[in-house]
Amino acid sequence: MPGTIGIVGGLGPEGTVHYYRKLTRQLSSIPLEVGRPGVVVDHVWMERFAALLRAGARDDIVSLLSASVGRLRGAGADLAMIAAVTPHKFLAKIREASPIPLIDIVEATRDEIVSAGHRTVGLLGTRATLTEAFFRGGLEAAGIGVEVPDAKGIAYLDDLIFGPLASGSKTEAMTAEVRAIVSDMASRARLDALVVACTDLMDLVTPAIPLIDPIDCHVRLAIAAVRRAGGR
Repeated sequence: MPGTIGIVGGLGPEGTVHYYRKLTRQLSSIPLEVGRPGVVVDHVWMERFAALLRAGARDDIVSLLSASVGRLRGAGADLAMIAAVTPHKFLAKIREASPIPLIDIVEATRDEIVSAGHRTVGLLGTRATLTEAFFRGGLEAAGIGVEVPDAKGIAYLDDLIFGPLASGSKTEAMTAEVRAIVSDMASRARLDALVVACTDLMDLVTPAIPLIDPIDCHVRLAIAAVRRAGGR
């Protein structure tokens, strides 16, 4: 029997669209006659998550995301992936009570970087992703050097992600500012690749170095997991 992949979506909506497109595109290569996995999506409001994050309400965030995973399980999901990076800060706690396996974007991204042989990468994302250990620490523990924006760049990206990008707004000025942030990082370290650890930033990035898309990494790992679970 084909399995079903669940997506915790809405964090933000543009990122969820990226996930859905990439997941269904990769799944379409699996012939229907041999059992193509299904997809279900549950929506979590970005404003609710962002407010809880700003308030430091860890237990409420875990409850919010756990409830989404529970709804996915009720809809038939055999495993789930959270379609955003920052919520992975709470992944270990969510996993404790999860009724289904949760696929880790940090693990997926780390394995991709190691497989490609990259030694030092630039990292873009939210303030939490850039300054806390849950994402960059997972890369550094594997011996990967990580360069992040300066304080001004971190503040700009965080405001951008939880502000205009969360509502789907993108401008040329935003693209130019992100390009300047990447250039500054590249002036401070020799970067082998750029990791864009925020789904909503992807459309604003046009690097001159290899790009590591954590969404692609995450999707590939989820598909591999659901196929293993189905014995295919």
